[in-house]
Amino acid sequence: MKILNICMLLLLMVSASCENNLEEVPLSFFEESNSFNSAADATSAINAVYDRLKGVYGMTMINLADLNGDECQVREENGGGTEIHKNLFNSGTGLFDQFYTASYVLIDRANRVIGNVPKITMDVKLRDQIVGEAKFIRALAYFNLVRAFGDVPLVTAVSNDVVNVQIPRDAQEQVYQQIIQDLQEAEKVLPVKFTADTEIGRATSGAAKSILAKVYLTRKDWTNAAAKAKEVIDSKAYSLVPDYHDLFVPEKENGPEHIFSIQYSCVLPTYGSQMAVSFAIFFTYPINLTGGTYQVVPAFASSFQQGDYRKEVTVITEKKLANGTIVASRTGPHTDKYWDPLACGESSARNNFIVTRYADVLLMYAEALNELGAPTAEAYNAINLVRARARNGAAATVLPDLAGLSQAQFRDAVLQERGWELSFEGHRRWDLLRTGKYVEAMKAIGVTADAKHLLYPIPLQEIDVNPALVQNAGY
Repeated sequence: MKILNICMLLLLMVSASCENNLEEVPLSFFEESNSFNSAADATSAINAVYDRLKGVYGMTMINLADLNGDECQVREENGGGTEIHKNLFNSGTGLFDQFYTASYVLIDRANRVIGNVPKITMDVKLRDQIVGEAKFIRALAYFNLVRAFGDVPLVTAVSNDVVNVQIPRDAQEQVYQQIIQDLQEAEKVLPVKFTADTEIGRATSGAAKSILAKVYLTRKDWTNAAAKAKEVIDSKAYSLVPDYHDLFVPEKENGPEHIFSIQYSCVLPTYGSQMAVSFAIFFTYPINLTGGTYQVVPAFASSFQQGDYRKEVTVITEKKLANGTIVASRTGPHTDKYWDPLACGESSARNNFIVTRYADVLLMYAEALNELGAPTAEAYNAINLVRARARNGAAATVLPDLAGLSQAQFRDAVLQERGWELSFEGHRRWDLLRTGKYVEAMKAIGVTADAKHLLYPIPLQEIDVNPALVQNAGY
């Protein structure tokens, strides 16, 4: 693992608004003990942690969790994307090192907040909240790492050593225990909701509970997964947005269904996201009429049930431009989830990346209850709430409520529902792995998959600089 000492310098220099106009300062001039002295310093530091989430999510997470799945693919000219989708990658594939490095930079920043902010004399409630936010983000980073690579180095203390980089991988179980501990501690000190415009997008107790529910679900701890998801439901802090399309409209981001999202904007072009251009039908993206190579797997496009309104947003074959021109795709179906007519640059738009939302929690709750023995009335109610929204006001005979299913049938129904509801939102590979369906699903769309593909390879660049790392089997 690369220990990047420059991170502590960046913490000092990133302002409360997360602007990236940084000047280089010789490291010899910097003392970390002098940079955590006030509440303003603590706020600047946690903002610097949030800023680094952009390097882990956006198209990076879509490549990791959706492109390597049975719903998303790329056109052949996108060689790197094809490598990921078709399981042709290896330890030298650049995406893995990019994600691995970005994740540990994020963890390093979080560690510095966790290690230094408690020493500041400031409002105790705010101090605890900021530390809780850092623990939430650290847990999120490790959850992504452990699902991607399995055993990973568990670093929870600030390290300024750029010489000793021989850090071995820690067992998944140990990493998961730290993730759970961080989230449990975070949920106790984070607010239910932020209301100030400058605080929208920060981690809340509901966000911590939602990710904790998913951690428990991944660990097959059905009792705790169901209990934690129910806490989110019972809080009444979230609700399903009536119109599924509105979930993805930039003007309506951070709405009542959104629990935690990575914030993108057009304040500066560098703050924008790349999802819009990546998924746009070519000659439709508003900046220079460009477009992307990311498309919908045809089998997934045809899997929606008759009358499912979500298909209108999830699968399109043509796009009507602002001037009335209709552009048809010449290469197959695309998704319209990330359309932004007011994008701020050729590769930057206003679309947030939704990490978790209320429908995700409802489906997790249904899954966990079913795994405790059989589908209960509460499990049916949770999944049917999601299905009811997908009717878009049509009669109940359209996309009818589920009923009378066996445990195995309900399990399959939840996985399918998660596909229709949460596609291209960074969930699919993890869902297939969690349910043991990954190899089967990939083979069904003609992609070679076997046991080695259940984990990604440890990046070759990391092994080169850290001899203590051991590669995953098969790579």
